Amino acid sequence: MPAIIITAYGTMGDILPYLALGQALTARGHKIYMSIPKHLHSKCLEENLIPIQIGHKEVNAEKVNKSALLWDNWSTNVDELEARKKLPGSHTWFNTQKSVNNLLNVCSGATLIICNPQQEIVAAVIAEKLSIPLVRAIVTPALLYQPNNWWKVSQWSIKKNIYHDNYHKLRETQGLTGQDPWRKYWGFDRLIFPASPYLFPSPPYCLPSNQTGFWFYNSSQLNKWRPDDKLRKFMTTDEKPLVVSFSSQPIRDRENFIITHVRAAMKIGRRILIQEGWSNFNSSHLPDNIDKDSVMFTGFIPQDWLFSQASAVITHGGVGTITRALRNGCTMLLEPHTYEQCFNAHRTLSWGVGAAMYPNKLTAEGIANVLEKKVLSDGYKKQAIKIKTQLHSEAGVEKASDLIEAWLPS
Repeated sequence: MPAIIITAYGTMGDILPYLALGQALTARGHKIYMSIPKHLHSKCLEENLIPIQIGHKEVNAEKVNKSALLWDNWSTNVDELEARKKLPGSHTWFNTQKSVNNLLNVCSGATLIICNPQQEIVAAVIAEKLSIPLVRAIVTPALLYQPNNWWKVSQWSIKKNIYHDNYHKLRETQGLTGQDPWRKYWGFDRLIFPASPYLFPSPPYCLPSNQTGFWFYNSSQLNKWRPDDKLRKFMTTDEKPLVVSFSSQPIRDRENFIITHVRAAMKIGRRILIQEGWSNFNSSHLPDNIDKDSVMFTGFIPQDWLFSQASAVITHGGVGTITRALRNGCTMLLEPHTYEQCFNAHRTLSWGVGAAMYPNKLTAEGIANVLEKKVLSDGYKKQAIKIKTQLHSEAGVEKASDLIEAWLPS
């Protein structure tokens, strides 16, 4: 049974597509090692994947909220910009040597390694140490269309930087010497882009044959999930409610955020369901003069069910949330906070399925106007249904599995 390593780091939205790939490869008879954050190990065990501690510090709600300024690329306040400089960057959460050691201790017989951008350095050293092929999979479209620091690492920038130095130090800890093999592992022939060509045509640097369509994770446990009576009643009445889903995006002024969006929903006569997310939105943020029967706060709910019941989704614009909404024919209002989310918002506008608003100066009146005139319009809904049909015709993880099996050593 061929053994394959999949190593990925980040928030849940960064990891779930790789779990979907692990599911598909396991179903084909491969032994899959999943090097991912510990809080997702239970999902590995559900799917007969072998979890390995990744070695990096956990990315969680507490850490993200403490560093919320890092997730707000709109800030121009001088004091806030100075405060951002003192916050630990995401690269300080990495312990690449521990991650490599954890993998080598368990996966010495692996025949191929797959990584996300946050694990490129680790994967390159593992591939060299074990003399196995390396496959990069980039589930975040902005990294291909608008290259950032991670892509500069992949391109092996002439200018030295912290990733450049860490890579060489990591090679030395494993007794690897000689010519730098970076370019050998970082060619474009084994770069997979898990996004729909219908929505993201002609990505730079990616061979057309290596674009697969999105990887949607659906666990056996999620398939068994059923809403309770209270949730079902709230979501399935005649006028479908709005859904607010901000996942791991931290919101600094939670009370104002909740009040603004709830009042916007009231202005157009809609109920509104708000997922708690990592910002921990809850009913304590509501003022007394709000009709609390028109608002519901919830924890985790499978997005396929939730978005299929929603009139529209209000979201930060993470690619995972956007693609799930589209898979269920749901239009969107995007309030992007980071560069990647702004890129996604721009694309969503071009597809004619959503609108975008500047998140730091929102008003209830403004949100209500955009929802009523654009997001909830028949034209937007018709286009969302068209894209839904297209996405359901694609088999992203199956095409990716075919590619990976073709790249396995004979």
